[in-house]
Amino acid sequence: MIKFNIFDGIGTMLIIFCVEVFIVIGAMIIDFASGIHKAKLSGEIRSSYGLKRTMSKFILYVGGLCIACGIDSIFFVSQLWGLIGLSLLTKIPVVSTLVAIFSCVIEFRSVWEKAEDKHRKKAGETLDLLLSMVDKQTLIKSLSESLASAGKHENKYTHGKHK
Repeated sequence: MIKFNIFDGIGTMLIIFCVEVFIVIGAMIIDFASGIHKAKLSGEIRSSYGLKRTMSKFILYVGGLCIACGIDSIFFVSQLWGLIGLSLLTKIPVVSTLVAIFSCVIEFRSVWEKAEDKHRKKAGETLDLLLSMVDKQTLIKSLSESLASAGKHENKYTHGKHK
């Protein structure tokens, strides 16, 4: 009976892959929770659109990781890393790791951008509120009074020096 040893050691690679999947899912959960938290703080409506987008992202990321795991498995079974002189990489899911890192970086950026967008939006709303409270006539009057007052102070200062 012939025994094939081409799958010896693939378990280690698959364990690493499972850990990567859990890390990516954790990053997605953090991004989702951050989005909900920021929406609550800013009083925005939370709809099923965000959940739908998160589910699409989940399918995309986990699907991409599964395809990457398939590529790593092909590299493992075919001993491709050994053929190109990189046999140290045989039991390491290189492609899966790169996809997992890329996914986590995207999630980190997403959390970061959400925080910035919310602050920018809030500042814009505050400016709009201030502008709506002040009409053009009030603004012109205030500027005129400020310029007149500044002119009086300047005249006092310059005339006081010459005396």
